[in-house]
Amino acid sequence: MLSASLEFSMPLPNHLLNKMNKSAIKLWGKEVSFTQEISTDHMNPDHHVFEASLGGSAIGYAIISRALGCKIGGCSPKNSEESNFEDFYYLTLVNRNHKIIQVKVLEYTSDHGYEIANKGWLKQFQQGNYFKVGQNIDAISGATISVNSITQGVNSQLEIINQLP
Repeated sequence: MLSASLEFSMPLPNHLLNKMNKSAIKLWGKEVSFTQEISTDHMNPDHHVFEASLGGSAIGYAIISRALGCKIGGCSPKNSEESNFEDFYYLTLVNRNHKIIQVKVLEYTSDHGYEIANKGWLKQFQQGNYFKVGQNIDAISGATISVNSITQGVNSQLEIINQLP
């Protein structure tokens, strides 16, 4: 069973690792396995990267990341201190060619902005290698903070992945 590295500021809860595993099995099959968490020189503690393999051969990467969601009471950006926002976790599965195969929200607890968990909206991240809200990522009314946070997060994930072999 996977366990997140203690080297990071906040270890990943097992239920998130289990959700990652279920998503990877749906995509790559029952035989998929993961290495221990990968650490890179510029690793952000909000990103946890794992190499996926089948039969001992690397097939891609799985990244679980933390992003900021809406505040209790709404998604207004009036007070942008990080402590005022709820966080959420999402998974990005990437193939060996560093192309995004899937982005999935694993845990979103806020009452506002949950529309970003929509599979159709998340498919936008499968088209391209840099994302900007209003250009190649649709804005969602009432989910401004969540949309911007996940978009910036996926861009950061790709920067990390592009450092890997």
